[in-house]
Amino acid sequence: MKISRRALRFFGLLLLGFGFVFGCGFDDTLREYLDAHFWLPFSKQSWHFERKNVKRISAPYAGMVKAVGTSPLANLRRAYQQIPALDPSNVASETALLRDAVAAARADRSLTPREKEEVDLIDAKIDMRLGQASEPEPLRSSKGKLEKFLQTAQTPEFLSEARGWLAYMYFLFGEQTAAGKIYLDELNRDGSNLSRETLLTSLRMTYGYDGGPALREHLQEYFDTPEHAAFAIQMVTNPRWDRSIGRQGGNAKQADQEIQWYKRVVSLLESHRALLNSERGANALALLFMRTALGMGDPSTALKTAAMIPRASEIRQEPDFMWMLASAHFLSREYAAAEHPLLDLFHSSHSSENQKAAAAYGLCGVYRKTGNPVEQIRFALWLNTAVRAGNMYLSNPSVIEDQSVYWAISGWDLDLLLDSEAPIEALQAFLMKYPAVPDVGPVKYSLAVRLARENRYEEAAQIYESIHASLRAARMRRLAELYADSMRIDSNVQQTQEAKYKLAKFLSANPERIYFNDALWQGVQRYAMTGSTESRLTGEERKALISRERKLRDDQEERWRAYLILRDVVRDSGKTAVGRNAAQLALGCLRRISGRFGRQDEIRKADLELSSWLRR
Repeated sequence: MKISRRALRFFGLLLLGFGFVFGCGFDDTLREYLDAHFWLPFSKQSWHFERKNVKRISAPYAGMVKAVGTSPLANLRRAYQQIPALDPSNVASETALLRDAVAAARADRSLTPREKEEVDLIDAKIDMRLGQASEPEPLRSSKGKLEKFLQTAQTPEFLSEARGWLAYMYFLFGEQTAAGKIYLDELNRDGSNLSRETLLTSLRMTYGYDGGPALREHLQEYFDTPEHAAFAIQMVTNPRWDRSIGRQGGNAKQADQEIQWYKRVVSLLESHRALLNSERGANALALLFMRTALGMGDPSTALKTAAMIPRASEIRQEPDFMWMLASAHFLSREYAAAEHPLLDLFHSSHSSENQKAAAAYGLCGVYRKTGNPVEQIRFALWLNTAVRAGNMYLSNPSVIEDQSVYWAISGWDLDLLLDSEAPIEALQAFLMKYPAVPDVGPVKYSLAVRLARENRYEEAAQIYESIHASLRAARMRRLAELYADSMRIDSNVQQTQEAKYKLAKFLSANPERIYFNDALWQGVQRYAMTGSTESRLTGEERKALISRERKLRDDQEERWRAYLILRDVVRDSGKTAVGRNAAQLALGCLRRISGRFGRQDEIRKADLELSSWLRR
């Protein structure tokens, strides 16, 4: 069976579409900056609470020095190091041998104070390693021994190790608060013998993303030191949002419960002002108040708090502050005021790549609201380039619990901006102002497409030639000739109609190669047309969006544009050869118009009218 080229092309596009969906994860996000959730404070992970320049040590753990000789301590070390190889069928007798080794080492009167402490710590660790969930008694014994050890021991490296193991015991017994405080203190303790990686992993295992119900229940217990309180408040206020089950909000009862919860957090902050004002914690009190206020949907309080911070305060240079200040302004609909803190965040040397990207996307929202398409293009293009350069595409963008700020990696914001939302004059102004920005090609290509839709074919051809789009340039040259012939004032009626017919015939023969922007869309444009369901805009903005989307569909569909020309030819030529040819070609155009176009009722009506006209 012979397969047509058209069919092959269809199946190729279909496979490409499946590859896009399943290879990259289908990202249908658009205008995320219109969601209040986008503007919530940055999520916090355990490494955010690490103090800089902590001086750690790396000494062997108790029992892990190479066992040399036959002294009681050497024998104990040797026995301890062989625990992983214990015979499961003979655990009791081998455990007894371990206990004997501990007793023998303790009886050795030649041990130094340090070596005695090592024996005690090994004893506690033996219990820990022999215990398990189904047999917790050894674990409880180990926990008690470690607590006692920490009351009397003097050796720094053993103390550090013991704190780590005790925290692990607390973790196993579900005592999150006790475990977390030890891990956090050890993370920032000079002279700690626990590695940074171990402590960060332990904190992540203990608290997960936001500490869960246990942290909420025991929150007040963290107000013993500024560091503990700041850690707990920031973890517990991490934005909770799962795109796979819908945007934040839920039902009214859930929303009310969240508000009540945040009020409790505010109450705790108020009652411990003296503790937190010391600024010895991970963040100053003001940042915690701003974070909590934004979480409970109160941007005005966040702004009032920010206004109380002195202009010279170092806090104002922190990415968290800049982001929350911008968020509070944007959520208060003070869009212009959000610009400067976002620019500061974008340019700050303290900002991470994720924070810069969040600032860039936030600026896209600011400039959309303030009517500055040139700068909106600038940051949308930067973001699109940064996403690809940093390989920031996600395999499943619907699950982003570790990232509170999500920008639309689909690129549809930029695509719609270039294809319809920004005026042609804005694209031209952007190229004049930023001619050398990276990846400026799509802007030039889009400008050429937009000029072609305005029948400015010669200008479009020049741009296509400048970016080496030679096939499009050639089509523009040919269209310029055909369009000029159809507009000649020195032609008679028949010549004019024949020229219009030729123009329409050329358009119908080149679908998606003249007015459609094939550099932006890969079969997904219809998913980006959300005007009819976009509830995040004002009524006026939504009406304008629907109108722009309709105009884009009309302007970019070559066959529809051809049909409109042919319809006039049929009307003006009547039952002539060119009139009949125009009617037949118009019918072919109507019946092959892309499904993304819409206007089904109009197309059906026009089809019936032309068919009836030809029959008559």
